[in-house]
Amino acid sequence: MITLDMGMESAFEKTARLLLTEPQRRWTGLELSQRTGFSRAMTSRILTQLGNDVVVAKPYKNQFVLVEPIRLLMLWSCRRRMPQPTYVKTSKTDDDVDAIIRRTKGVALTLFRGAWLRANYMRTTSYELYAAPEKLQKIVRSIGRASTIPQRISIYSAEDGAVFQGIEKVKGIPIVSVPQNFVDLMSVGGSGPRVALQLGTAIGLLKV
Repeated sequence: MITLDMGMESAFEKTARLLLTEPQRRWTGLELSQRTGFSRAMTSRILTQLGNDVVVAKPYKNQFVLVEPIRLLMLWSCRRRMPQPTYVKTSKTDDDVDAIIRRTKGVALTLFRGAWLRANYMRTTSYELYAAPEKLQKIVRSIGRASTIPQRISIYSAEDGAVFQGIEKVKGIPIVSVPQNFVDLMSVGGSGPRVALQLGTAIGLLKV
C-alpha cells in the first residue's frame, strides 16, 4: 500500500489524473513532472512508490506505463477530498441551468449530475459542478444566490485547472473526465460509491 506524506498528496493526485486520462500513453518522468508542475524529484518518488505497488511498470529505460488502472483509481479515491461547496438557491429550471453551464467557460459538472448524463443512472435534480475560482461568483449570480444551507446546486471551486483535464461534453454540457467523476463519487460516500461503480461499468472504465 502506498504511503504518502502530506506534501506529496497534490503531486500524487495530479500524477494519477494524468495516468488515468491518458492510460495508453508511455510517459517519461520528465514529461509527468512538466505536466503536473512538480519537481522531477517529487515525481520520481511517486513513480517509484507506484512501481513498488505494481500500479505502473517500466518496460523501457525512463519510460512508465500504467498497468493497474483500477488499483490507481481506488488509491486516488481514498485520498480525494472534495472542497467545501458553495450552495446556490435558484428558481431556474434544469433547462435554464443547463443553458448557463453550456455558455460559461471554466465550469464542468461532476458527481451525480455528471454520472446521470453519462450513464443515465439514478436520475437526479441536483447539480454539482466545478468552477474556476475567478468564475465562481459570476456563475453563482447567473444561477441564483448563495445560500448557507444545502441546495440542489453545489459549486466547488476548482483547486487548480487540473480538474478540467480530459473534460468532455455530453449534449453540449461540459463534464469532468470519467476518472475524475468516478473518484469524486467514491470520495463523497453515501450512494456515491454505488453510482461510481455503475458509471465505471457503463463507461468501461473498470474494464481498462
